[in-house]
Amino acid sequence: MPQLNLAWWLFNFLISWTALIIVFTALLSTPLVEKPTNTNAQTSSHPLNVWTWN
Repeated sequence: MPQLNLAWWLFNFLISWTALIIVFTALLSTPLVEKPTNTNAQTSSHPLNVWTWN
């Protein structure tokens, strides 16, 4: 049955290319270098243990 063989080949071909496109799109959308999220731990101008309301 050559029709079934061709249909199975086309199905596998399309599924594999779709999976490859999804994987490469996911890899390209992620940044290569992660930016550090906590570069400056002390964001306020005064230390955190000083209470300014007293």
